[in-house]
Amino acid sequence: MTAADRAAILRSPTIRNAPTDPGLAVHAPQRIPPHNDAVLHSQAVAFVDLPVPAPQSVQQARAHLTARHATGVDEFLWEARKRPLPDREAIDAVIAAGDQALRGAGDSPEPVDVAAALVVLSTARLNIDQTEARLLNTAQASGMGFEQIAAVLDLSVEEAEERYRRLKPRLDEPAATPPGAARPRGTGTRRQRGPARDLPTWDGLDDEDWGPRTQGAQ
Repeated sequence: MTAADRAAILRSPTIRNAPTDPGLAVHAPQRIPPHNDAVLHSQAVAFVDLPVPAPQSVQQARAHLTARHATGVDEFLWEARKRPLPDREAIDAVIAAGDQALRGAGDSPEPVDVAAALVVLSTARLNIDQTEARLLNTAQASGMGFEQIAAVLDLSVEEAEERYRRLKPRLDEPAATPPGAARPRGTGTRRQRGPARDLPTWDGLDDEDWGPRTQGAQ
């Protein structure tokens, strides 16, 4: 997907799974058709790994969330050193805003905030997967076999081996370094990336680009 295609999708007024009737609220519950057990257990239904966001997009998302939600020392560090919030704290800040809105204690978070949090979550998941893959490499280098690894993780040997096979390729993904952390060594061969793309910035998107804002429950 090109930068132009992504920008067009982001600016589209249509939200996936949103009702088409303009008289309905954007967050009206949508009926999910029941699944047949045979479909649920078929090979066609499988866990899908999310695409890895470009490091530049992650940096923009972190900057947006920090400028919106940092307080106290975190706000000072952002203003003085441009140090963003830790990923988990930035994500939790958006979730907390949503929880407060559900309790009627404030407005629901802007859709652009939620979108930025989803991008940060994707790279946080990648960082955890890479950490686990490196730790499993360390376990094997220390003399542990998959029988021992499986026992520690409470998995079967086959499940432990399959987990390692799925995680190991993620070492080659270009992860955005977590705020305040040095990039670890030995993360595998980094993919060659082309020239920097002209990606849309979070702050460059208007609130209308993400759909109408809903007020907290009264």
